Amino acid sequence: MEFRDVLAQRRMHRAFLPDPVPQETLARIARSVRRAPSGGFSQGQSLVVVTEPETRRQIAAAMDEHLYVEKGWPPFMATAPAHIVVCASEARYHERYNKPDKLAESGGVEIHWPVPYWYVDAGAAMMLVLLAAIDEGLAAAFTGHPDQEERLREILGLPDDVVPIGVAFVGRAAPDPRSDTSSSRFREQRRPLADCVRWERW
Repeated sequence: MEFRDVLAQRRMHRAFLPDPVPQETLARIARSVRRAPSGGFSQGQSLVVVTEPETRRQIAAAMDEHLYVEKGWPPFMATAPAHIVVCASEARYHERYNKPDKLAESGGVEIHWPVPYWYVDAGAAMMLVLLAAIDEGLAAAFTGHPDQEERLREILGLPDDVVPIGVAFVGRAAPDPRSDTSSSRFREQRRPLADCVRWERW
């Protein structure tokens, strides 16, 4: 599949068939994390791939799937046969930037981080997971929750220095009921390209 075709198909899908995704397919999707950018090659991104039904039900409950169901959507989280939890480790970035080669470049002190690159890079890993799923002929969605760190840490046994940024739901696409027509997903149009992309100056 051409990259432009993958991009054309990318959207947050909210209906999945329960059919299992082959392990080798999930492994190829998961390997995309190793191609994500990371500041200083800190490699602070990680994934937890979940296929066990009870754990998927727990994750769906933790992400308050019932709120979507109440709006007329199918239980797409619990139904999706694979959950890929994208995580970031801030500690790995501090560790990397306190090594001699980096300190030599920054005058002996850790650099000032203009933005938390551990989250920037985890977001890049998340997008690679979504695009890799589409490249495999699958559908995907990504969602987060205000209390996801505490809830997912307990369910998945995440180490203290690993923070989940959200969950990618992956599987074969089911017909989308599109029942919540009041959603901004249907009210709002894409911004004009000229409003999103500027050349040379703002």
